[in-house]
Amino acid sequence: MQHTLARLTLLSSLLMLSAVANAEDTLVIDIKSTKKAPSPNEAAPLSAERSAVLPADGGDFLKQLNGVSASRFGGRGLEPIIRGQSQTQLNVLLDGAYVHGGCPNRMDPPASWAALETYEKVTVEKGVQTLQHGSGGSGGTVLFERDTRSILDPDGGWSGKASATTMSNGVKHDVSADVTKAFTKGYARVFTQDREASNYEDGDGNEVRSSYKHQQQGIVLGATPTPERLLEYSYENNDFSDALYPGASMDSPEESGSIQRLKYQDKLDGKINSVEAEVYLSEIDHLMDNYSLRTQTGTKMAVPTTSDTTGGKLALKSTLGKTDVTYGVNVQNRDRNATMKNMSMGGTVTGLMWPGATTDQTGVFAEAETPLGTADKLKYGVRVDQVKAAASKASTVAGGRTANQNYTAIYGYGATDKEETHVGGLLRYEKSLNATTTAFAGASRSMRTADETERFINKWGATAADRWVGNPDIKPEKHNQLDLGLSQQRGNIRWTGTVFADKVDDYILRDKVTSGAQTGAQIYRNVDAELLGAEWGAETKLTQKLRLSGDVAYVKRTNTTDDRPIAQTPPVNGKLQLDYNGGKWSGGTRVRFAAGQDRIDTAMIGATEVGDSAGYGVVDAYGRYSLNKSTKARFGVDNLLDKTYSEHVSRRNLDLGGTIERVNEAGRSAWLKLETEF
Repeated sequence: MQHTLARLTLLSSLLMLSAVANAEDTLVIDIKSTKKAPSPNEAAPLSAERSAVLPADGGDFLKQLNGVSASRFGGRGLEPIIRGQSQTQLNVLLDGAYVHGGCPNRMDPPASWAALETYEKVTVEKGVQTLQHGSGGSGGTVLFERDTRSILDPDGGWSGKASATTMSNGVKHDVSADVTKAFTKGYARVFTQDREASNYEDGDGNEVRSSYKHQQQGIVLGATPTPERLLEYSYENNDFSDALYPGASMDSPEESGSIQRLKYQDKLDGKINSVEAEVYLSEIDHLMDNYSLRTQTGTKMAVPTTSDTTGGKLALKSTLGKTDVTYGVNVQNRDRNATMKNMSMGGTVTGLMWPGATTDQTGVFAEAETPLGTADKLKYGVRVDQVKAAASKASTVAGGRTANQNYTAIYGYGATDKEETHVGGLLRYEKSLNATTTAFAGASRSMRTADETERFINKWGATAADRWVGNPDIKPEKHNQLDLGLSQQRGNIRWTGTVFADKVDDYILRDKVTSGAQTGAQIYRNVDAELLGAEWGAETKLTQKLRLSGDVAYVKRTNTTDDRPIAQTPPVNGKLQLDYNGGKWSGGTRVRFAAGQDRIDTAMIGATEVGDSAGYGVVDAYGRYSLNKSTKARFGVDNLLDKTYSEHVSRRNLDLGGTIERVNEAGRSAWLKLETEF
């Protein structure tokens, strides 16, 4: 913890020095805007107040976008998948901060920590569209952003919003409030939420263990000595309890996470046009066990974990002729520990799942955008990252063995301190073909280091089939991507289409040992891979009040080294939606659909793969009524026809014992939400 605080202190000092140094020198999408021209590789979900369904968390919220799927583990903790890539192949930032969950089995992926009602902007960039947010991000970047200045009362008073929600199948209650006070040269904002969800029933009336409780609170304090200058501090805390996971052998009775941020922004006169600096610290404490929330007749096990992430960013902007240049530095340091305890034997330590696993990343970037003519533009850039990884407790004896002994038993070598140098680049050309049509072509190279689980996970069961061991010498992924797209808006019709290809050297594959004493153990190894896909979406106004839209996405992932599919690849999926807006009344219906998926990695059935899946079509209906200028009621029925279905990429429902089935989605669910603003 001391080195974490030291890093935060250093980053804070750099931020404050930046602010002092500039004190004398006097492609984000707003989700509330619908006027931006369509971009095939950039998408903005509807705000939490306007979305058609009630999302469980940030991952569930993102599913409304074309090309985004989600893997269900329980009632919360849905893992977003963008163009077939997930986990640390995505960069997910919560108002500039990285949060890495406390569960090695990913009960709490980063998007699950997003307090949805408190963000003004959400941007999803598919593939590599920028180099500014750190290394990796080969699958895409998700930005949850607050912009408190945009919601301030212009008269310097109080403003805010509150909501209350209930549901017939799942959420018992969800109450939230978000209040802001504007001052002459600053502001204060506080927010809170209390949610309790019960187990839901699937379309056949079977109960799915999915309940949880969630409380979150936060504060944002901002100083604006000039209209362009901002110094902001924020703190938020999320507490989860009694969370059930049918897709895991354990549940989570307790989990707590806090995020602190310090930001400085300013516009300047001179060679540097603007400066943005920020530092953050996220701390997660997570407990999972197999006895607190479920009947356990065998050995009682518990795994307390911690996951701390410290980081920061300094970005400067300058103009050279007609070219805008953004350049700077990113820092991200992760420190994760997970301890397995036998509670039937008084809490005896039996293993270190994360044996003091740390990853330190420091990178520099430079990115430029040059207009070509009146409408065309060229975007290009480069970044270089230095990565260090270590496992400080790899030689510590726990349960009679060390992590290094386990690594050696699988791979023939133990953990040593690793260093990597990553070089990435981006080249993107956008051309206006005519007044209504735009085309683009993009090429990128990005590298992703192994995360702490892929490199250092250390679960050593009594049999080989119950072992899950990271590879301390795993190489970083190297993604070489090409994407082509076309978008058009003509009259009442607009559409976008994209095709993409990604040739990956040293793809990090979760696999199984197929021969020898460790047959059946889950491991990580490098293979070459190929990802191909396409997306298409369109919408049209049928009348002034009626709008029809639809989209479809396809991705194919292949382990080309072994000529086999990669597990958890989403099938062809999409939606067709009809919306009516009549002023005080609005409403709509949509059909969500997915084809069956039989292109699976049969070697990973029972681990990351469940098996073939059937296609489905699900109907949702929703509406809204404005009670007055500031208050409205939203209501709807998800899965109107009570369909029994599951997403292909969801986890196996372990509660079903020997039956290999996925965690089903909820059956028919009616909901009501009251919202007011002031």
